[in-house]
Amino acid sequence: MGEFALMFRDPVLAVGLAVCAVFLAAFVIYPILRTAVNGFFDAQGRLSLGYFSRYFDAYYGPLSRRIFRDTLVMGLLAAGGGTLVGFIFAYAVVRCRLPGRRAVHLLALVPTVSPPFAIALSSILLFGRNGLVTRKLLGMSFPQGANDIYGMDGLVFVQVITFFSVSYLILRAMLERLDPSMEEAARSMGAGKLHIFRTVTLPLLVPGLAGSFLLLFVESLADLGNPLFIAGNVTVLSSQIFLAVAGEYDYQKASALAVVLLLPTLIVFLVQRYYVSRRSYISVTGKPTGGLIEEREGWIRWPFIVLTYAFCLLILLLYIAVIYGSFSRAWGIDFGLSLEWWRQMFTRGIESILDTTYLSVLATPVAVLLGMVVAFLVVRKRFTGKETLDFTSNLGGAIPGTILGIGFVLAFSTGALGLAVFLYVLLALLAVSLVCRGWAGRLGVLAVSTAAGVGLKALERRLGPGGFLYLISALVFLIGLVQLARRGAGGRRLLLFGVYLAMFEASDYLAWPLVLAGRALGPGVLRNAVTQLADYLKVLFKLPPAVLGSILLLMGVLSARAERGRGREVLLLVILAAACGLFFAGSPLTLVGTPYIILAAFAVRSLPASVRAGVASLQQIDPSIEEASAILGADAQYTFRKVTLPLILPAIVAGLIFSFTRHMTSLSAIIFLVSPRWRIVTASILSEWEQGGISMAAAYSTLIIFFVLAAISLLYFLTGRMMRRRGGIDITWGA
Repeated sequence: MGEFALMFRDPVLAVGLAVCAVFLAAFVIYPILRTAVNGFFDAQGRLSLGYFSRYFDAYYGPLSRRIFRDTLVMGLLAAGGGTLVGFIFAYAVVRCRLPGRRAVHLLALVPTVSPPFAIALSSILLFGRNGLVTRKLLGMSFPQGANDIYGMDGLVFVQVITFFSVSYLILRAMLERLDPSMEEAARSMGAGKLHIFRTVTLPLLVPGLAGSFLLLFVESLADLGNPLFIAGNVTVLSSQIFLAVAGEYDYQKASALAVVLLLPTLIVFLVQRYYVSRRSYISVTGKPTGGLIEEREGWIRWPFIVLTYAFCLLILLLYIAVIYGSFSRAWGIDFGLSLEWWRQMFTRGIESILDTTYLSVLATPVAVLLGMVVAFLVVRKRFTGKETLDFTSNLGGAIPGTILGIGFVLAFSTGALGLAVFLYVLLALLAVSLVCRGWAGRLGVLAVSTAAGVGLKALERRLGPGGFLYLISALVFLIGLVQLARRGAGGRRLLLFGVYLAMFEASDYLAWPLVLAGRALGPGVLRNAVTQLADYLKVLFKLPPAVLGSILLLMGVLSARAERGRGREVLLLVILAAACGLFFAGSPLTLVGTPYIILAAFAVRSLPASVRAGVASLQQIDPSIEEASAILGADAQYTFRKVTLPLILPAIVAGLIFSFTRHMTSLSAIIFLVSPRWRIVTASILSEWEQGGISMAAAYSTLIIFFVLAAISLLYFLTGRMMRRRGGIDITWGA
């Protein structure tokens, strides 16, 4: 506990740790536990192992075991193929003097910014039963039972093309950082090229190859879009989970299948994290080296170049097919060009496009900020539970998104009173520990403030939800006024937060003119966009009361810590009472159907990339720089803001790029969370595909690809000059 005592000396650092712990507990651990537990209990709450016993049942067993086997086979083949293609690209770009290296690099990254089923869609457009290549050019027909693009081979093909970019980024970074002196020493001793590759280069690449294979295995098992599009008669666990919810409405079956899918993915994640990382493959020695090794022998260089160009041509062809498909009148019948599908997309699909963009923009800084705080705590601080924090922060990206989606529905559809109580007690104990002295004083403040908060909560029935929030906002505003009059700490902050709380209900009146303006416009894109602006305005002010209570509680800690004498306990007691009332207002943490559940899912899925980017960047910064700031009297938050943050700015930009891209193209984690009011564009693509609108799906996919590329280019442009001064943006940090 001594480490925590040192951390608690800086309240900002303690608050940062508390925010990360609360977020991970609420939106990572709790949903996973709810999913796992729900698989063992039926709708009446009785213990039931029926869905697990099907794997050993004489009737259901063969089908269940075949689905599990096909899932593993698909994962292994996709991981092996993706790692091989990624290695070919990386070796050609780094060591083979590849002409057009930058264009190849950019083309290899395109699958990372496209929807999860774009490759499956384009493969069907080109090589399907009515494909441009198979039917139009080659005149092929596929009678019943013939081997076509649908099935295991087609699924593995699209998975390899979809995920090889991750392997390419990892292996390219490793090849660029290998010490060439080792291979030069082997060559000077007379070893041949193949012998050097087998005994020197390949062993040094084992961490990257193993990490890439394991990561692609998890990604392919977790993917939902490609199996739904192109698997045909082959069923894998991710699509079976989706059908259990969307088709059978059986959440126990979906949860049981999620537990089965969780086992191999979690085992592989643990192997990647603990086994590979503990082995020593030192290649950077700190001694001066002669630069990168380049292959000059044609029999080595040209096969890599030819294969790389062949894959680039294939990728280019696949994405051209998606773009062309969005303009075709009726793919497979009439390949003539038309703008009809784009017109329909902007007419009836503008809501999902705007919703996805808006929520992605909101979730991106949240994920990046949390990731940087976690990275700072993991790299720079020592405390009990640091490994658990690091592990949990990466867990959201390691497990399949369908598992998280089901967990979110189960956890936050009807409120989570138990979770709210746990989080309140955790934050309240942190608050009294930071402010009060002695356990008697701490428990006294906690008991009195909680009792007062429960009393405030009792007024909610009389005042109504709106009146109750106005009461809390008036109380916080009054506390801020008193603090300002006393020239106490945090007065202005509390004053502004009181005004913000009042906007919870007042935002309805502010948004009403936008609603009227939208209704006054004629039917079309502009009307829908203006009307949606009203809802977007409300999102900024109508945070869940439990979140508002958490913010108020943490603000109270910072304000009370700056007070002296008995005033700090009194101030904390009053703020804790108001925070307790807010925490349990209404039905605590009922988030399903609101935009906040989608924001949470986005942040959880992209958090690991931000953490990895921050960790990689911080490990390259000499701690003595921050120690010098501390010696000069700066506290942890000032050092982080003025010293560390500017140094890790490239990692922040890399995290922003990865997070925004993942949010815009996410499907599996949010497919169960969309609602009639809050729609996501990837779910709209899936809906169009299910209804036979293949050209509409292609139009949506094309728009996402170009929109994400434009957003990334804009971010690069705005930060380019600043990043050049700091060494540039290395997007392999996110990988």
